[in-house]
Amino acid sequence: MSSYRILIVEDEGLIAHDLAERLTSLGHTVAAVVETGEEAVTQASGVELVLMDIRLDGAMDGIEAAASIRDRHRIPVVFLTAHADRTTLERAKLTDPFGYLVKPLAQATLQSTIEIAVYRHRMERQLAEREAWFRAVLSAISDAVIATDIAGRVRSLNGAAEALLDCPQAEVLGKPAPQMLPLRDADSGEPVVDSLPLAILGDASVTLPPNVQLAVKSGRRMMVEGAVAPVKDSGEILGAVLTLRDVTARRWQEQQLRQAHDVDAAGRLAASVAAEFTNLLAIIRGQTEQLERQFAGYTGVREPLAEIQQATAAAEAITRRLTGFGGPKTGTREGLSLNGLVRRMSKLIESAAGATVATALRPLPAAGKILADAAQIEQMLMNVVLHARSAMPDGGRLLIETANVERLQQTGLAPQPHDFVRLTVTHSGETQNLENLFDPSSPANLGLSIAHSIATEHGGYLSAERTAEGGVRFDFLLPRWREPAPLAVPDAIAKASLLLIDPNDVVRRHLHNYFEAHGFNLLEAVDASEAAALLELSAQSPDLVVADAREAESLAERCPDVRFLRVVASEPASPAEIGRPFTQSQLLERVTVLLQQSSPKHDARSAQVSTA
Repeated sequence: MSSYRILIVEDEGLIAHDLAERLTSLGHTVAAVVETGEEAVTQASGVELVLMDIRLDGAMDGIEAAASIRDRHRIPVVFLTAHADRTTLERAKLTDPFGYLVKPLAQATLQSTIEIAVYRHRMERQLAEREAWFRAVLSAISDAVIATDIAGRVRSLNGAAEALLDCPQAEVLGKPAPQMLPLRDADSGEPVVDSLPLAILGDASVTLPPNVQLAVKSGRRMMVEGAVAPVKDSGEILGAVLTLRDVTARRWQEQQLRQAHDVDAAGRLAASVAAEFTNLLAIIRGQTEQLERQFAGYTGVREPLAEIQQATAAAEAITRRLTGFGGPKTGTREGLSLNGLVRRMSKLIESAAGATVATALRPLPAAGKILADAAQIEQMLMNVVLHARSAMPDGGRLLIETANVERLQQTGLAPQPHDFVRLTVTHSGETQNLENLFDPSSPANLGLSIAHSIATEHGGYLSAERTAEGGVRFDFLLPRWREPAPLAVPDAIAKASLLLIDPNDVVRRHLHNYFEAHGFNLLEAVDASEAAALLELSAQSPDLVVADAREAESLAERCPDVRFLRVVASEPASPAEIGRPFTQSQLLERVTVLLQQSSPKHDARSAQVSTA
């Protein structure tokens, strides 16, 4: 028989003393005997059971004290009373007591009530702990979990389900699951057969069919996967649990990889075929020219030879297209505004789309820039516009938009999360078989294949999806480029004069523009002789001369008061030196540091620097 620490709450001394002796004789420990509810709440900490008289002296009776003990200490309470009226029982039940003993107490009844109360409390604690673990695990699961009763009404759902449905729990509970989860086939748009009755009928888990799309209350559509499993207790089915996960990003990434693989494979094949045909065409052209020289006087031969040459030229043009499709498509990249590109191309887009197509441009004013080859991006956009025109032979609508996409989340199949600029082209024409839209094996899709390849080579993506109105929406996602912040030049050295000695005209012109943009006055010279002539004509010496070591040495003999940054090819030997090659921003930083150190008019020290 178990022994427990018990608190007695009884305001009649004789009854309290008798009850304490009974408990001691049964092997229990009486932790304390108190007379008021306030004392009971204070003394309850650390005991395993409370025997509580309902009628107590003071402001707090036994029922109120039991409620307080339950909330603060989670300790089981057994009521003692000589009153068994209905009103008292109803009040006592609200505190969820673990027993109800009517005085006078029988010894056997007292012991059995204590054992049952402690055991029940222990089981309830275990159940509460399991529920707490269950709630914690459920809330940590990234998949949406929705529990329903046997009629398919939602009983509970986790936080991931609320986020997936974009709807608070209060609006979902009690509603039919098919109503709150409108699942449809992504291709046909037809409702998917409700899997809840199937899982209950078959008494087994049922996986949702493939290619299922969920449209939530906010209008957002997503591809989902999941399963339905029945919930049973002692062989009786109580309901079902539905799990869902958003696989839109994963499906999109898989599609991008398949498209990129197909385009890349076709490109390699095209380049290989083009190389073979180029060799054959060279032989044909050479032999044709030889025949033309030999039979130039024969009128009957001249015309066939001319046709062969024309056919050869046409075939060479085709091989050049194949070579271009298979080779790299990006040239010189620069910071490019998609908004500016779209505006520049607006007339060309309208002309390419045709008079029967209503064209609209909606560039986002705050759309970011991309680092790209402008000619290739123009080709990419025009290829999609031409496809849109072919899909709308009888006219339609064409919409071009730009936007920013912050931190596109990509996992496993794609690069790390990145910021993108989105270029969207939407047309109202009908297009069949979107899955193979970028397949380069079809001549009709060659332009889209090239557009996809250009987007991929720029580190971006191109995808197509059907709109709710039946048209097609093309989304270009290109990595956002942020222009480096210019180096701040202190006001103290603003408008300083520099003399740059370099034989390369391009280098001088480039650095001239760069330093002038940062507030410097830059003079240029090809060599030391030209620099000396400039200094003789100038009324004031420059604050700093940037020159090759040999040219600086020659100029220093003629102008000993001039301060130098000498160009060297060796590793820098001091903080004032820089190794070859260097960037324009590194040169500007070094010039700024040297000018801040001291006035060039009174400092004859020189520093060495290398140039690109």
